[in-house]
Amino acid sequence: MTTEVEQTPTESDASPTPDAATKPAPSTSSSRTRLVAIVVAVLATVAAVALGVQWHSASSALAAERGAALDRTTAENTARAYTERSLTYDHTDIDSFFAGVEDGTTDALKERFAGVRDVLTQIMTESQVVASGTVDAATVTAQDGDSYTVSVFATQQTQNLQQPEPGSVPTLLTVTVEHTGDQWLVADYGADLGGQ
Repeated sequence: MTTEVEQTPTESDASPTPDAATKPAPSTSSSRTRLVAIVVAVLATVAAVALGVQWHSASSALAAERGAALDRTTAENTARAYTERSLTYDHTDIDSFFAGVEDGTTDALKERFAGVRDVLTQIMTESQVVASGTVDAATVTAQDGDSYTVSVFATQQTQNLQQPEPGSVPTLLTVTVEHTGDQWLVADYGADLGGQ
């Protein structure tokens, strides 16, 4: 009697099927997928960094522009307030006038007013001057570092012994405002003579 032994085919005996012959080896396919994923991740990182740098640059430029605009506005407002104080006075309260024109100024400008105080007091008292000023417009016309030149167009209404009825006089003034630390100080003040 012959016993037939059933043989199981081994991997080497099995003939490859047509599908198996055309498929790439699993390790090659996973290597390509991994490489593509790495390239995509690197490109995404580079793009994110580039966008971050551009955003930071644009944000810094915008903040600087807003800061400069705020500084110009503050210089204009300082010049406006000072001009109104300087054009408003009453011969019956000269001390208030000088306190107002010395407030928020540099030491040099305070000294200038101290030098003319006696003369101005005499003129205002003898003529019985009463005046009030209003600012019609102001704009920064020049900037040198933290120093701003502001042109101020104002109107002063005055009356005195010689002119009992109030009269209005338009005037163009140049006010120099300096930004020092957290202070905005008036450094110079005078009539705009049109470059003369």
